[in-house]
Amino acid sequence: MGHSRTAAKPVSPALEITFRCAACSHTFSEPPGRVEDAPEKTWHPYEYFADCPICTDEVEQVAWEKNLFKAHSKATGPTTFEGKRIAAANLDGHPTPEESKRTRFNALKHGASAKTAMYFPARPGSYPQCETCDVDHDYCATQTACIRRTELMMRYLSAVETGDVSVLSEIHAVNQASLVSVFQDILLTIVKDGVSLRHNVYAFDKEGGYHEGTIQEVKAHPLLKPMLEFLSRNNMSMADLNLTPKVQIDQGIELGKVSQEQEDRDSANELRERQNKMLEDLSGMIERSKQRVRQDPVYVEYQQDADSETAEVIDDQS
Repeated sequence: MGHSRTAAKPVSPALEITFRCAACSHTFSEPPGRVEDAPEKTWHPYEYFADCPICTDEVEQVAWEKNLFKAHSKATGPTTFEGKRIAAANLDGHPTPEESKRTRFNALKHGASAKTAMYFPARPGSYPQCETCDVDHDYCATQTACIRRTELMMRYLSAVETGDVSVLSEIHAVNQASLVSVFQDILLTIVKDGVSLRHNVYAFDKEGGYHEGTIQEVKAHPLLKPMLEFLSRNNMSMADLNLTPKVQIDQGIELGKVSQEQEDRDSANELRERQNKMLEDLSGMIERSKQRVRQDPVYVEYQQDADSETAEVIDDQS
């Protein structure tokens, strides 16, 4: 027996938003001064704006909180019977849908912050990503954990809870781009230094004298092995990308087969059409020939004589 799918309830605007001013780098949290509809954002269809209390410029919601809202939209409630029973008991106060949603978001955010703080407590300027982080350091210092790491934790928690890995697509794309950048650095270093490194061979005699010979020791560049392992483990080889000569030839042959098959089908269709046209023309020729025969004077006279003789025979027999 099928189950009907209910429509999603409309999302209400958030009551408190975090803003960051690009002009004076001030980060603050307060109710939004202006809310704009953003229907293209199905996960949270609103844009928030407020005036900076320092420089009075109008600013928009910080990007990392937008990502938190998006991650929260993917999170689900309890799925087991016991979990639903506990959740129902916690709702005895009959909270509004907005209060329930906000409570759920705060619980998820604070839980992620607590887990992240074990490894990445808020220490502005202490992590490598702090150099390019757009979160105000003064604001970050007031938090329990690194905001960026908390966002990452929430995305993975949402992906695990919902089984939807699409929330991690942006992270994986950035990671893959970073890996390719590392690979390019390795490759450029090898190209610059050469695939082999040469060193003069030296030795000490029995008396401890130092002797440097003319022979050189040749070794492969130490980055060659990591580069090949990098290629293999990340499926970045020519074969993985279907760019080897053999693959190109095979694809060309298959393409040729497809083209030849298409040409054969086209030729067969054209032949069938010509045959049908010839049959239609032949039928017309036969019909026109019969018409000319019926209109021929000799045939008409012969037919009349034959009809007269047939009538006379019938009269004699009667």
